[in-house]
Amino acid sequence: MAVGVLTGAPEFTKQIYDDVTEKMFGHPAPMREDEAPEGLIVHSAGPGEQGYYVYDIWESREAFERFMEEKLGPALAEVMGGPPPESGAPQYFPIDVLVIPN
Repeated sequence: MAVGVLTGAPEFTKQIYDDVTEKMFGHPAPMREDEAPEGLIVHSAGPGEQGYYVYDIWESREAFERFMEEKLGPALAEVMGGPPPESGAPQYFPIDVLVIPN
């Protein structure tokens, strides 16, 4: 089942997002379509009232967690000088309906 994944925290900024993208893909944001991790359906990012947020839709929670363990987590730790803050822990939402217009 598809799952929405929301991450963000007051400590997250556009600069951190850009730096993490650079660590993972070797170039500034955004990632290119051919670099999308296995299982990613939709990726979005932008500022919110309390920090910078990423909202993705993944084929499964396991696909996101694999990406987090293998690529995103290490890049975040390197950029932030340690593990991401607890306030930035992913929130998961089951997706019952997903429409992607052509």
